[in-house]
Amino acid sequence: MNQNEVKEHFGKQADSYEELMIKLIPGYLEQHKIIYDLLPEEEKAYRVLDLGCGNGVLSEQIFKKYLRAHIVGLDLTEEMLQAYENKLSKYSGRFELKKRDFKTDAIGDSYDIILAGLTLHHLTHKERKEFYKNIYSALNDGGLFISRDIIIDEDKDVRTYQYELWKRFIKSNGENPELWYSKHMEKDTPVTLSDHFTWLKDAGFIKIGCHYRLFNFAVSSAMK
Repeated sequence: MNQNEVKEHFGKQADSYEELMIKLIPGYLEQHKIIYDLLPEEEKAYRVLDLGCGNGVLSEQIFKKYLRAHIVGLDLTEEMLQAYENKLSKYSGRFELKKRDFKTDAIGDSYDIILAGLTLHHLTHKERKEFYKNIYSALNDGGLFISRDIIIDEDKDVRTYQYELWKRFIKSNGENPELWYSKHMEKDTPVTLSDHFTWLKDAGFIKIGCHYRLFNFAVSSAMK
């Protein structure tokens, strides 16, 4: 799926994004709490980048934890950025939204925290390896990178079984599992956890860890 198709795909989902994600992603709301707990405890005026910010579900965790944080949110679609603005309107003045394609556009710098929620799997493996270097460069020393992403198992049989469990979960929520599986196979390029860790380390990151994994989804973090 090319970037225009990605934009169209998510533009149509903007109004019902969170409701849909709960049906499609096992442990979706639990992952919010894990990401919240991974954030530094110290209260500061953090400068935060939310990559592929969508309707602001991860930005909301930042605003809940910090009184003085400022967020730069990047997304491909006007519809998602509008949904973000509507959802987090009470935090107006504390975020700056930009319509950007982080595959090709500059992402800025001097961030204390960078979040990537269900967005990096749109990169090819080659693009992802290079993009981790961009993320590293964009962080301040001691900065934190948190990723929620599609992660596939290294073992082919385990991977097949986990996809079957994922399909069962989708079906149990009244959605068509084969439809969503085919969309995933068409537009996504997931990685194994071992490759993910290797590429982060190659980019210069330290304290790399996986804090949550269920089926083909994981939450991980790394520090500059």
